[in-house]
Amino acid sequence: MNSRYKIIEPNTPSQWENYFQLRYEILRKPWGQSPDSTKDESEDISVHYLVIDEFDDIVGAGRLQLNTSEQGQVRSMAIKTNLQGSGIGSLLLRHIETQAIKKGLKEIILDARENAVKFYIKNGYEITGPSYLLFGIIPHFAMRKYITEKTPSQQA
Repeated sequence: MNSRYKIIEPNTPSQWENYFQLRYEILRKPWGQSPDSTKDESEDISVHYLVIDEFDDIVGAGRLQLNTSEQGQVRSMAIKTNLQGSGIGSLLLRHIETQAIKKGLKEIILDARENAVKFYIKNGYEITGPSYLLFGIIPHFAMRKYITEKTPSQQA
């Protein structure tokens, strides 16, 4: 599975366009939101990642928002619908955790949609409480994971 996919940071106009398009298709369009709703005020303090397959097609996206020198936040995780549950999300999450450790972060937080909570629990995150209601209909839960140099390999 790992050799089939590669994780990169978007760096061409086409990669950026496809990155935001996937986020829109998975995270906003199903709820009738505009493409503009895909971006927020924290894009510039985030490190963005793309998962691409052997044909250079984008199959996943996510970002690590740098909140403080010790805390990062996973945001905008999106995996192509037909590939959800295939391990791509876990692969991307482990990569984000590894990059967070390299940056000296100690903790990652996130707000998980209700249907993604089990995925994050499987990957070592714990619920810290309710978060917010997106678009008035999608419950989110605040989650956290303390990370160390051993964190990503523990889940391999």
